[in-house]
Amino acid sequence: MLGFPIGLLVANGFEWYAHKVWLHEFPSKHRNSPFFTHIAHHKRARTDLFHDEGYRESMFKNAEIYNEKTALLGLAAVSTVFLPIAPFFTAGLYYGIWNYWRVHAKSHLDPEYARKRIPWHYDHHMASNQNANWCVTRPWFDYIMGTRVFTELSIKESNPLGIKLPQNLEIILNKTSQKIFAKSYLKITSKSALDIKSTRQGISLEL
Repeated sequence: MLGFPIGLLVANGFEWYAHKVWLHEFPSKHRNSPFFTHIAHHKRARTDLFHDEGYRESMFKNAEIYNEKTALLGLAAVSTVFLPIAPFFTAGLYYGIWNYWRVHAKSHLDPEYARKRIPWHYDHHMASNQNANWCVTRPWFDYIMGTRVFTELSIKESNPLGIKLPQNLEIILNKTSQKIFAKSYLKITSKSALDIKSTRQGISLEL
């Protein structure tokens, strides 16, 4: 049973890495990358206040949707190698992959849902610097790696899990995480202050 939450954590870490490296860093340097379509997704979301109507389209009519779905299906297929030896871990990976698609698609068809329920991803698209806030489903690895950046208009999650918790438990979690990931929290504070300053000065780093 412990394998399931471990699978969720691994899925979130891979979500962070793949978004940062595969969907941003590599295609920004290599325009022939199939994932260059993600840059176009950013431009549509930026122009339409986070909305991207492409998520209503068939994957066979929209290159971005096709690339996203086939990549997720490929990851699910690769994850299957763990099934015989770690079924609960594999189930966590499967759920993480499915949940990524569900949350990402829903958020870009309902920007208000995104702004309130996954503000880290809303900030990823709408902040002055779009090269931060790499997580989509939950902000776990953005806190671990120090890449969660808040804006002046952010609806801030009340804890690094991005989950509603009893207040007493939340206080303990926040204090503990700030001690364990002290350097990451310093990065978050510094980068958030820079984003706020850039926004006030009208500076925007476009992709």
